Amino acid sequence: MRFKITLTPDYILFGNEIPMNYQYELSSFIYRTLARSDSGYSAWLHENGFITGTKRFKLFSFSNLLIPAYAIHGDRISIQSQKVELIVSFLPGRSTEEFIRGLFTEQAFCLGDKQSKVQFTASAIELLPDPVFAPGDEFTTLSPVCITRKENGSNRIIYESPETQYATEALFFNLKNKYKAFTGKDIADDAGFNFQLTSPPRSKLIAIKTNTEQQTKVKGYLFNFKISAPPELMEVMYGAGLGEKGSLGFGQVITLKEMRTITTRLKKG
Repeated sequence: MRFKITLTPDYILFGNEIPMNYQYELSSFIYRTLARSDSGYSAWLHENGFITGTKRFKLFSFSNLLIPAYAIHGDRISIQSQKVELIVSFLPGRSTEEFIRGLFTEQAFCLGDKQSKVQFTASAIELLPDPVFAPGDEFTTLSPVCITRKENGSNRIIYESPETQYATEALFFNLKNKYKAFTGKDIADDAGFNFQLTSPPRSKLIAIKTNTEQQTKVKGYLFNFKISAPPELMEVMYGAGLGEKGSLGFGQVITLKEMRTITTRLKKG
């Protein structure tokens, strides 16, 4: 289930600039909003998520901010439009339209750091129709896709490019694990999965918990692709994201057809 949240910025309070690294703060806003409505659900989602084996999944994802007009100044984004959009997707059945609508509407939050920030209000929320996936559909990323592996002989984390065979296998494995965590059912290894890049991947390094002792940097990739998979896994990908760290702002995808609609809407302001 996917929602478009319209954010109205208030430039009078703090100005119109936010840092390039804002994904962690957006994730925190989503958690806080869930907590206001149902603290038990939010705490369970934060502490446990959906579990399969030793893995825990928080089965939602969200896009980068969709800003119609902006400028880049160093490590800052200068927002130059009166509306900004955010797309949030939820996989759990608990995330019904009634649960989400009204939960986010009129919620105010501040996005940024000590250097610059912007006050936003969620002024509208709209349930987006689920696409009917067809063979040959092309997708694009709304936020970077993260794929990791541990280096042989050490615990060092390697951020894998989607160009490798390892990445294809990891994406399939991750979607199967999310599906099992959500439904308790397995998808067979030979169920059929094909992943094909249709554009050169662009890496993006994102800082998490900036300016704290816990600061880390996570690498993801933006790209276009085609994918063939069982319908159940396509739904998981659309709701919970492709790859890892969806609840931190990674891995949200959209069909190119939908992306063209969004681009046209943003151009109209």
